[in-house]
This record gives sequence, structure tokens and C-alpha cells, in this order.
Amino acid sequence: MRFSRAVWVVGLAGCGGGTGGASAPSPEEDRPLQADFEEVYRVGGIAAEGWDAFTEIADLDFDAGGRLYIRDEAASSTRIVVVDGAGGLVAEFGRRGDGPGELRDVGHMVARPGGGVVIVDNGHRAYLLFGPDGSFERAVRFAIRGASETAAAEAVRSAREGETLFLTRRPDARFSNGQVSVEAGDRTIYRMSLADADEADADEADDAAAATPFAEGWEAQPEREVTMEAADPSDMFAAVGDAFMGFVPDLVFDVLPGGGVAYSDSSAYAIKIQPAPGAPVRVVGRPLHPEPVTESLRERARARMLETVEASVTGQVNGQSFDDLPPDLRAQVAAMVEEMTAGIRDAAANAGFMPEVPIVRDLRTTWEGTIWVQRWGSDPLAQIEAQAAPSGGGPEGEAAAAGWIDVLSPEGEYMGTLSLEETLMPDAFGPDGLVAFVETDEFDVPTIVLKRLPATIPLETGSPATGAGGAR
Repeated sequence: MRFSRAVWVVGLAGCGGGTGGASAPSPEEDRPLQADFEEVYRVGGIAAEGWDAFTEIADLDFDAGGRLYIRDEAASSTRIVVVDGAGGLVAEFGRRGDGPGELRDVGHMVARPGGGVVIVDNGHRAYLLFGPDGSFERAVRFAIRGASETAAAEAVRSAREGETLFLTRRPDARFSNGQVSVEAGDRTIYRMSLADADEADADEADDAAAATPFAEGWEAQPEREVTMEAADPSDMFAAVGDAFMGFVPDLVFDVLPGGGVAYSDSSAYAIKIQPAPGAPVRVVGRPLHPEPVTESLRERARARMLETVEASVTGQVNGQSFDDLPPDLRAQVAAMVEEMTAGIRDAAANAGFMPEVPIVRDLRTTWEGTIWVQRWGSDPLAQIEAQAAPSGGGPEGEAAAAGWIDVLSPEGEYMGTLSLEETLMPDAFGPDGLVAFVETDEFDVPTIVLKRLPATIPLETGSPATGAGGAR
């Protein structure tokens, strides 16, 4: 990206727009940045009828040449669309099946810096490597040393140089012989070199490469595995009820130039820079302090947790309304949902809470190492909604738009703050200041908008935006 702390101009606005006599903002105060980004192109939207008629954008990523790679999901099909720097089609590929280069169950897609993509296919249990024209090159078998062989990746990032992936694991549930085994995800960031991996058939039994620990995040909860009978769904909540914890900070990370990572793993505003495995960790951030969790907040959070989780299991099963089910099946599903709801009520009533409300919601980096830190909004219950909602759910509308994005230089110096009311966190960062966003209309039809961050971003500062002060 083409900016540094020198080009994020910070001015001071006094009464009448002058700057004379104004004092510099304190470190706790936000320095507002203007989100005046140049639009390069847009593709998709409700009028699209050809290759750019998208259904659900699951992943976006750039290669070093500025080509944008799009994973579009529609019902049981997955397709990858490659777009050039002017918004023109380069390639379109993706076919369901069990053969080489065919897709079973896609979990993630990331771009390869030199061109092409890596598909994380949970069905094949392999990384599938494709060229920029969609040609299939090879498969690399999943393997994580010391971790469950069945656990899927929670987040995957591609290094900006070479053929290296960084990933985290998600919690894992396995069903066998009437029992369910639930394993909590760990707080480790793993590194895997695809360049060092041997080529493997997607169905081979032998592992072709191993992901090794790169950085260890703070364990907010102990890692554990619980096995129970699966006959009664409410038993699952009784067995893992004490694992229901509110305000647990997410482990969020992104890659840095040179092969390191930046990550946040605690409630505090403490961004950790890990340049290499075992190397000293450098901590950067802002002097912002998390809000303490009071008894009043715990009670309100329990109520919101119950509302959110009950809503996720009431009225729908796999997106299908109960009213659309046959009468006999409807009764069975209703009984199952009632049992699950009872377990949810007990788990929510006994939920524990971390002592503080996390500040950091997300973290992304530019190709030059600038760190974008997304902070939660001022309503802590929005975090409960996001935590309790099923995957892909969470706060919508005003609650989703509440918050701010702090921009830190590659050295960790605070440069300024963008309001989420003016710009959301980009869905992908590319070279030379490129960023990509996904916008949806009232019919949930997606449009991909590619913009470029300016070399200089003019600011008008002074009083922070309403509600945006650093105090939490």
C-alpha cells in the first residue's frame, strides 16, 4: 500500500475551522480519518446476467499482480472467478466431484501471490492448488502436528511472498456409535509451506505436509475434549455448559511482510507482532482500556444470549421453515428443538463471563505491513449476539455498523481512525493500495466494489466523532 504515517495528514481544527491555538489530541482520543477512496470498478449486482451474476461471496483475495479472486457459493456449487485490474473476466472455474481438481466441500479460498488460488477442501482433506487460468496443479494433504485430524480451519491467510499458509483451527464435533465428541479449538496460529510439501493424491492415506505452530495465543479457556451420549440433545449442553463463556476475546490475525504475523488474543488493546517462531513478541497498540463486566452486564448478557441462540434454532432447520416440513417430520423436529432449547436455557443461565469486554473485533494488514484494527462498538451486547449466533450470523444493521477502525503504521504507531459508519473493513487488501468490498442490496444480491486508497488522505480533526472517543 502506498501510504505511510507521513501521508496520513493529521491537522487540528479549532473554532471556525482554524488550527491556531488548538492542542494536540491525547493518546486516548481518536484522530478521525476520511474514507475518501477512489472507485476503480464494480462487478455484480442485480442487473448482472453473465459471469458476474454472483449468489453469495464467500471469499475475496488478491494476488501480487492485482488480480482479484472470488469464491461464489450457490446451493451445492462452488465457482472461482478471476478478475483483472480493469474488472474484466480472466477465468471462471470450479466443478463438484471426487476426481482430481474437483471440489467436495470448500472451506476457504486464498490467492497465491504469484497467481492462482489455494482451495481448502474439507471433503478431500486437502489443499487444492490451481493456476490463474483455473488449471489444476496439485493437491497437498491436510496435516497439523499435535492437533485433531478432523478439525477444520477457522481462518486461513496466504503469505504475501512464496507458497505459505497461516491458519487457525475451529472447534470440532465428531459423531460415532451414538456418541458425540466435542473438542474446543486451540489458540495456535499454524504455518504450512506448500512449496516444501510433496504432491499427493487427494485420497491418499499418507500426510503430504504438516502445519507447525508459529504463534501461541493466550488461552482464555483451557483446551479440552468432552465425549457424551448423543441420544438426548440437551445432554450435550449439560456436559459442556461450563464452556459457555461470554466476552471471550477472539484470536484474530493477519500476515506481515517478511513472513511474520500480527494478532490479537486478549481483551486488551494489545496487538502482538510475531516475526518468526520462537522470536520475541513485540506488542503495539493504544492506551485504551476494556470495560469491566459488572453483575448488571452479566444479567443482561445472559438474557441476550438466550434470545439469540433460541432464535437460531426456532422456526428453521437448515434454512427450511417448520411449516414447509411434512406433518410427521414437523413433530419430530419440534420435539428435538424443544429439547435443545431446554439445554440452551440451562447453559445460558449458568454461563460464565470474562472479567472484561474485549476491545478488538478484527485485524487485517496491508501488503506493506500497515495494521487495520477494528474495534467493537459501544454496546457490549453486540458481542454476545455475534458469539451466540450461528456461523455467518450476528449483529445486523446499526449494531453491525457500530465501531471504528484504527490504522497503525508498520512500526505500530497510531495514525488515525476510520468510522464504520463511513467505511467497513475491506473484505480483501491488495497491492498498490487496492481494497475490495462486498455490498448487498435489499434482495441480498452482492456487488463487488474495488477501490484504491489514496496516496494522501486529508483529515479534519479536532473533536472525535460522536461516541468514537478512545474511552470504553
